[in-house]
Amino acid sequence: MNPYLTIGELSKLMNVSIHQIRYFEEKEILFPSYIDNNQYRMYGIDEIYQLAHILLLRKLNIPVSTINQSMNKSATNDYQQLLEKSLNKINSEINQLIMLQQFVQKVLKEHADYGNMEGEYQIKHVDNRYLKKWLVLEDNETLTARSLYEKRPQNHHLFETDLHYVYDSEQVTLCFETIETTPTPDIVLEKGCYLYKAFFVTDDQDVDHEIAKLEHFLNGHHYMVLGPIIILEKSYLSMFNNDKLHYELQIQIEHALDDTTK
Repeated sequence: MNPYLTIGELSKLMNVSIHQIRYFEEKEILFPSYIDNNQYRMYGIDEIYQLAHILLLRKLNIPVSTINQSMNKSATNDYQQLLEKSLNKINSEINQLIMLQQFVQKVLKEHADYGNMEGEYQIKHVDNRYLKKWLVLEDNETLTARSLYEKRPQNHHLFETDLHYVYDSEQVTLCFETIETTPTPDIVLEKGCYLYKAFFVTDDQDVDHEIAKLEHFLNGHHYMVLGPIIILEKSYLSMFNNDKLHYELQIQIEHALDDTTK
């Protein structure tokens, strides 16, 4: 009995396609032990181990070209560096997946919370928030796709964060949240008690109507206002309602933290 394997037998043993084995040969990282008189490629123990090493490196997403270079050098340090580099990449991908998991959990929680608080005024304590300006809308100026594009910030995933509309006298500043030090914030929303209300928007008149209702509510309850009106656009929550946007109205007030009102 021939102690060597045909390419078909090798593919079954290693659970890899014949096409893949031929591809590795084409890329000069795996060759048969010999070719018999019938032009069958035959593989022995050495080729089995060689293929096992190749499959491991490919499982670690190491390119075939890099495997070729390392095999030609035949240096132990090359494989050590390849594995260390692959491990660093895996750890980076794990961190990205953890961040994605946390983001999805946050979206689901906010969506559940939104249904409970929609349409009611409530009070909550909020820590300092640091905002960067995106653009400024003057009185009666309309937000357009063109203005968003022309004033777009660099290197920021804008629609993965809450967009903040800060109302001040006769203009509205569209901002996005950043961290305290990088980059330097344009606006700081001070920590404290904020009166807030969640609502749905189908057109701009809905926002104006909610602002008017808020001003009436503030006058009726004699709250001392400590800051501008802020409207948060919950960009990622809007996917749950294709015909509506999820907004939250906020304003800082002087109030005991444990007081609530509707």
